[in-house]
Amino acid sequence: MTNINNIIDYINGSNDFVVTSHISPDGDNIGSTLSMYYSLKKLGKNVCYVLDDQMPLNMQFLIEGVEILKSSECDMKDYTLISLDCGDRPRICVSDEIKDNAVKLICIDHHASNEAFGDLNYIDVDASSTCELMYNVLVRMSEVNNIDFIDAKVATALYTGLVTDTGNFAYSNTHASSFEMAKELLIKGAKKDTVIQNVFQSNPYNYYKLLGEALNTLDIVDGKVASISITKEMLKENAISFNDLDGITPYTRDIQGVEVGILIKEKKENEVKVSLRSKNYVNVSEIAKVFGGGGHVRASGCTIFDSVENAKAKVLEQVLKTI
Repeated sequence: MTNINNIIDYINGSNDFVVTSHISPDGDNIGSTLSMYYSLKKLGKNVCYVLDDQMPLNMQFLIEGVEILKSSECDMKDYTLISLDCGDRPRICVSDEIKDNAVKLICIDHHASNEAFGDLNYIDVDASSTCELMYNVLVRMSEVNNIDFIDAKVATALYTGLVTDTGNFAYSNTHASSFEMAKELLIKGAKKDTVIQNVFQSNPYNYYKLLGEALNTLDIVDGKVASISITKEMLKENAISFNDLDGITPYTRDIQGVEVGILIKEKKENEVKVSLRSKNYVNVSEIAKVFGGGGHVRASGCTIFDSVENAKAKVLEQVLKTI
């Protein structure tokens, strides 16, 4: 596995970069990508932030003033593509043309399902978040280049990814290093209150209307598996974007006695995204792999090209084999 120094040496010796992450952006996705984007800019590199997806409402505060391009708007040549927080190459949220034409692909990630698809890889499946890996990279980059890359803006981006991927330090992927990192980011000027208010305390009214409808679909099997289903009609009626649903996922898991929670989200007809969460012993990344997905031991996802009802039945069948 490539080490941090190899990646830093390569970055220092190159000039043109495209940074991106996975489809369906979240806090770790955006925080890690932004921190790389800002740091490359500070080094005087030519860099494009490219993401072919819609940003969640609760992350808009992070990207104010940042030019985020679609693949068709990026005309950079002879560039290195840096993929942050993406578990496999097909999920990189840029066009195949941008992937295929890169002179080098750097992968920085913490997903257990990642098989090191980059030319240079920094992967640590035990890390709380990709933002924690980016923090490690930037600490070392600061030493090598004698530049402090972690200013208040970068610290806030990294803090966002850390708190979202650890569930505000509640999930099992939270380690002593996570708290050490949080402390250092706060010292560097991370705007903790701004992050908490925007990410966790600013949902629109319609979100709660949708949540009420979603909870009415709550189904519990054998007392250990809970599922919630959200249809595209529910999204349309409540004017809520598909990418603004992550906060509903914990409601499936956070029930007494439940080991596995399943959130089933219909993106369009016969295309369903499934989010899987577990508490103690079920490895949901193995379940997601059955359907071509992946992720972490306690948090994974996949896409099933079928109806909501059929997708639910298929996933339940696999989950019940593990209980």
